[in-house]
Amino acid sequence: MKIHSSHSKRELCEICEVFDLNIEGYKDMIKKELMIKKELAPSIIYKLTTIDDIKSDDKFYYIENKKELLEYLTTPNQSKQLTIKEKDKIMIDSKKIIQYCNNGYWLVGSAFEDWDTLLETAKQVSKFCDIPTARRAITLFNTDPKVDETIEPIISPRVKKLIDRKINMKKALGPKYELRRGKFVIDFS
Repeated sequence: MKIHSSHSKRELCEICEVFDLNIEGYKDMIKKELMIKKELAPSIIYKLTTIDDIKSDDKFYYIENKKELLEYLTTPNQSKQLTIKEKDKIMIDSKKIIQYCNNGYWLVGSAFEDWDTLLETAKQVSKFCDIPTARRAITLFNTDPKVDETIEPIISPRVKKLIDRKINMKKALGPKYELRRGKFVIDFS
């Protein structure tokens, strides 16, 4: 069994912390899959084979048991599907959609020739809404009065949970006003 190479060292260290894998000096280990004694990926696999069960996580990874964690580690990382070139293209397309929306939803001053290419680009960008710019572009595009059917942004559960956590923190930390109606007596004694 081998951990897929798309998982970064930072993510492997985070997995050690979240699931309480007691691996000594895991932050100092290197990521490569060689059979040297001080390496992170073989240490994680060894630790997972020696323990019976792990602590479930419902905050970041949504993994309930050891089998799901092993499956997650051996498959390619979902958050790293795009190459740098593909991500740049998605970012450029997202910025073009945002420019179209900020231009009052007019095709004339935008980078798009016709409605069909704009709609096709928006559908393509909606697949990568883990990227904040793409998410913003699709949200703005859905507010266009000419859009018949809204395009659902596809967001991974981990990013969705992070967004929900940010919204809840803003609500909790924001100012709270209370409006009371009635007669009040103020006494300056």
